Amino acid sequence: MRNYLLPEKGQFFKANMHCHSVLSDGSYTVEKLKEVYKRYGYSIVAFTDHNVLIDHSDLNDENFMAITGYEMDVNDEKGDRAYNHTPCTHINFYAKDPHNTSMPCFNPKYIGDNHADLREKQKYTGTPDYERSYKNVNDIIEKTCKEGFLACYNHPTWSEQDLDDYRNIRGCFAMEIYNHSCVVGGYPEYNEHAYDDMLRRGNRLFCIASDDNHDRFPEGHPRWDSCGGFIMIKAEKLEYGAIMDALEKGNFYASTGPEIYDIWTEGEEVHVKCSPVERVCYTTYGRHTVVTTGEHVGDKITEAVFNVTGLYDRYGRITLNDGAGHFAWSRAYYDFCKMENGRYDNQPFRK
Repeated sequence: MRNYLLPEKGQFFKANMHCHSVLSDGSYTVEKLKEVYKRYGYSIVAFTDHNVLIDHSDLNDENFMAITGYEMDVNDEKGDRAYNHTPCTHINFYAKDPHNTSMPCFNPKYIGDNHADLREKQKYTGTPDYERSYKNVNDIIEKTCKEGFLACYNHPTWSEQDLDDYRNIRGCFAMEIYNHSCVVGGYPEYNEHAYDDMLRRGNRLFCIASDDNHDRFPEGHPRWDSCGGFIMIKAEKLEYGAIMDALEKGNFYASTGPEIYDIWTEGEEVHVKCSPVERVCYTTYGRHTVVTTGEHVGDKITEAVFNVTGLYDRYGRITLNDGAGHFAWSRAYYDFCKMENGRYDNQPFRK
């Protein structure tokens, strides 16, 4: 009997979950961003301007939906600014209700001087002038999520964060496994290692590929940072509640190009169907990894079957590599990772 890990029913909607406009430090208006992303086949854009939360529902049409959100910058006290080395933490917050523009940890000083007028327009609840620092990042996440938001941990490489920084972050539903703006800017923002670090310490979260676009270079330029990292959300319809429900349940995958059509289990096998790629990898909590390829270098495959008998581990996830520098990543799944006693293991192994 098949157990579908990506929902069997519904359709995929292409989404950029990290986007900046002229309302913070981006170069395009929100109207221009909608036009560009629709042209590249996107149905969803989460507008996540720095410390600015605005409902962009007026952009919605039958083929496009704006997610209400913002990116919060949390400063770190450690480091030496004289050497430009001070880690920071950036969190994207996505509103479950598109009209929710509350900001429980709002502080007007974090809105840039070029948009000082927004300080007066911004609505918020809770304590005004909330002082942000790394020591209270979990408090920020908890307070904001209680007000109806999902939290995503952003670009740990650009943020100069290491295991000691992100191992204790809690409350996020996802983290960025890939950030396109950082990659085209020269940062190795492929974060599979950070994702596994967090998973192995009991932090059950999903993974997102995003643009984080600012569009400071023209379309077609090698450093244009739009339309490079995305997620494919599987939902019944392009409706705000359905999309947010799919996000919260992890019914999506991350990609820079390859497509995942289906992932299911059947007995002791994991099945993957996908667009043509050179490699499909099954990665576990431990050292167990299984790879499927063609018979010769450069051969393309469109499906993979992994027999996981004996691979009794705490989670498994899928990575696709097309051989041309593009990847796709599933989230970590626990459904098919049985312990030897036949029970699903729900406990973290490391603290």
